[in-house]
Amino acid sequence: MKNIYLVGDSIRFGAAHASGSNLFSPGYECYVREKLRGRVGVYAPEENCRFTQYTLRFLNKWAGTVPAGQIDLVHWNNGLWDAVRQFGDEPLNPIDVYVATLRRIYARIRLLFPNAQIVFALTTPVIEEKQNKDSRRRNSDIEAYNKAAAETMRELGVPVNDLYTLAKGFDDSYYSDAVHFNEKGCDALAEQVAKVCMELLEQGR
Repeated sequence: MKNIYLVGDSIRFGAAHASGSNLFSPGYECYVREKLRGRVGVYAPEENCRFTQYTLRFLNKWAGTVPAGQIDLVHWNNGLWDAVRQFGDEPLNPIDVYVATLRRIYARIRLLFPNAQIVFALTTPVIEEKQNKDSRRRNSDIEAYNKAAAETMRELGVPVNDLYTLAKGFDDSYYSDAVHFNEKGCDALAEQVAKVCMELLEQGR
């Protein structure tokens, strides 16, 4: 059986409800697991991989909890945290820093998962008018970061899973808050993630 490893932020992992309750909404990871059950082993960090520097810092720790040498494909994304603007400030990571760290993560994945193909997923859009005023993302920023990421991945020979375009077609009924997705949204994202991963695994046989 082939194995995949899902690295990503709360769109992958899940997030607490914005209402402040103790309820937790799962991300697309659990839906990918269900769609690929019995066909592909699905592994992932047991936490939110957050922004690029956080992923770079802890990837070796997460890789140590799985059979890294038996991972055939790493599906990876970073971006939502890098592009966030807090308290009226600029994005957390300028695009040049974002791109430089993506390159370092790519090299780290190659080191830690030596037998794996890599696919990078673009960051999903947000509902701008529903965001918390102290922590905001702009779709224009996300598009710029996605463009830079896609160009970088092209240079590195890494295929791109365009979750942004997919989710751009969603209406509010797919979202659980301004940033995250409900069951309907996660299922749609997972459908594309599973499809892309299976296609790449088939090509790599």
